[in-house]
Amino acid sequence: MAPIWGFESLKPGVDVGKLIPRIPRQGIDPRTGEVDFAQIARRRYFTCPNPAKVNIPCTVEQVRGKTELRVSSFPHIAGIIVVDPETLKIQSSNSVFCGALFGYEKPDGMGIDSLVPDFEKILHILTREDGVQLQDGIVVPEHSFRRASAILGLRENRPDAAASFLRPDGLPGKHRDGSELKIDVQMRVVRSAKQSTIIQETVIEDEDEDKGGNNHDDSFSILHSEVVFALWITYSRHMHAARSGLGVTSASASGTTTPLHQPSPGQTPAHTPLEISSDSDEPKPRASSSSTASAITKQLKEVAMTAAAKLTGGPRSEKKQEKPPVPQVVEPAQQKKSIDDFQIIEDMGQGAYGQVKLAKYKTTQKKVVLKYVTKRRILVDTWTRDRKLGTVPLEIHVLDYLRRPDLRHPNIVEMESFFEDDVNYYIEMVPHGLPGMDLFDYIELRSNMEEAECRSMFVQVAKAIGHLHTKALVVHRDIKDENVILDGEGHIKLIDFGSAAYIKNGPFDVFVGTIDYAAPEVLAGKPYGGKEQDVWALGILLYTIIYKENPFYSIDEIMDRDLRVPWTMSDESIDLIRCMLNRDVAARYDIKQVLEHPWCQEVDEED
Repeated sequence: MAPIWGFESLKPGVDVGKLIPRIPRQGIDPRTGEVDFAQIARRRYFTCPNPAKVNIPCTVEQVRGKTELRVSSFPHIAGIIVVDPETLKIQSSNSVFCGALFGYEKPDGMGIDSLVPDFEKILHILTREDGVQLQDGIVVPEHSFRRASAILGLRENRPDAAASFLRPDGLPGKHRDGSELKIDVQMRVVRSAKQSTIIQETVIEDEDEDKGGNNHDDSFSILHSEVVFALWITYSRHMHAARSGLGVTSASASGTTTPLHQPSPGQTPAHTPLEISSDSDEPKPRASSSSTASAITKQLKEVAMTAAAKLTGGPRSEKKQEKPPVPQVVEPAQQKKSIDDFQIIEDMGQGAYGQVKLAKYKTTQKKVVLKYVTKRRILVDTWTRDRKLGTVPLEIHVLDYLRRPDLRHPNIVEMESFFEDDVNYYIEMVPHGLPGMDLFDYIELRSNMEEAECRSMFVQVAKAIGHLHTKALVVHRDIKDENVILDGEGHIKLIDFGSAAYIKNGPFDVFVGTIDYAAPEVLAGKPYGGKEQDVWALGILLYTIIYKENPFYSIDEIMDRDLRVPWTMSDESIDLIRCMLNRDVAARYDIKQVLEHPWCQEVDEED
């Protein structure tokens, strides 16, 4: 009882309504009368006030065969809610998480303001006044939501607004029973796979008019992607129930509006950068014309065919691609490097923390890949101190660690050096094959891949993960087809360590990576070690390589849907996928078992 109400025991005769104010009662007056056990069984989820009058979400159940109630409460609750950016209605959610925190097991179709009452207003402050562009890949961290919520409280003259502004402690949330809660929200704008069923009515008329017509209702499914808001919502009893003052709506004396300032060290892993005045962080417009596009497409196809030949052992293209030079370790302290030393050739895309560009040195014409890591977007807890490097983002620390002679791996991207200015860190890497040729592009171009080709690509990625897990003791946490790049010879490298972490720092409780590749235990808000989740993502990756689609189309499907198998390439490949996509974390394959699986072992015979 102490974690909820603050006392160990209770004297007989205390009305249950003092402990659970909104418990259902029989009769006209909801404050008196017999407890309605039938309604309790239907609703299950209520809130209980602690000694500080802060509401705590609880589950209330009748003890079987008795007129007693069992009240339970989770000390920590976390999960994902997917929201439509246009309507701000909930598209997908986890029933266990939503029930335990908000009292709604199936909030799909409801407006997000029903659970987070100020969400739309906070979003307005973030976008219109903070200048946050809600484009694919951007992440808005908890502290940005807290600050915007505190500013909103000042503007609406809430009684606790000043205290909340100085010591923001979360956002107001609303339970199904009408009580207010405190929660934290992190939002990631992501592009997620979606399956739509199209019903097509076909009318076939026979030549004999007396026979009439036959109507055939054919349906087919199409896959497309959509941009959604993925809200990572957390509740911690020790943090959010520690004090009172929950965004009460009653008015008070007039307050002043505090001017906004940009968050620092700001927003986190983001694929699309915010607009800022610095030229070094502003995306350059990409030249486009039909002839250029055709040339690029042709070049991509040529490289894809050459890589396919390499992977399957078939004839290669006569044009041999030069292998990149071995990266040289260049410490940033030895020479003051600047972005002005480079000429930008092409925007290659977006990375976890910012942009990725192909550039060349103005003096030597040497080509490099530069990843821009915008400082104000780096999460507070992902900065790390190092005696040699100073204070740097964790991504740079991990990449520097992985370029030690005994930790290098042929299938892992290697950082040549890094440098910084007031706005960005710049990670310098050697180009790997044709710039921009990732596994996502390759799969699109190679409509019919042989099993040997699929196996060669997957095993290379698995070996990279095996090296990280067993030797470097690092977890990647964002394995997906877009983070695997190929050269013209079929060689693969794993890139983008913006979500990587050291295994010793686990277990982790914050969602990173991509929803489509996220393991069910992560989406359920459970603490996770990282290695098991990398293997789950490998299972999604192998399925995607073979079938060119995601196995699951929503959070609910990830949580409990049986694996759909469109067709069988081989019994061994399906067995490996099932072993990696085992929802029982303890029974799921580890990376050693993956590499020792008979399907992966065949790659040595093919070589």
